[in-house]
Amino acid sequence: MTARTCIATTQDGAPCRAYALADSDYCYQHDPDRAVERREARSRGGLARQGRRFPRQPDPDPVRLDSLADIVILLQRTIDDTVHLENSIQRARTIGYLASLLMKAWEIACLEQRIFAIECVLRIRGKSAHPSASHRA
Repeated sequence: MTARTCIATTQDGAPCRAYALADSDYCYQHDPDRAVERREARSRGGLARQGRRFPRQPDPDPVRLDSLADIVILLQRTIDDTVHLENSIQRARTIGYLASLLMKAWEIACLEQRIFAIECVLRIRGKSAHPSASHRA
């Protein structure tokens, strides 16, 4: 017994290549007797997705980006919000991208701390942190 294909045509006029249902000449998407069932299924699918789009209430305080620490906090919050969204390829890509930005921000923060520490040591030793000032001495 060979599988039958749907007798309907697609929106562009091409024949539908989906398999016909056992009790019909149409596939599930084209069977006119299943129109109500399809509509109810779409409705249930939409309802199931509601509530997962924005898992937590937005912060009442405006976003501030006055320092590197503010950027790190924003990236952490955004990653946390994204993790709670419905699993998808876009979600995975977004998390990966945001994580790489967060790693770069941490790297810059570490470098800032190291430069600050070096400048402090140079001040304690009586030298300026600026190379042009050390040539005058």
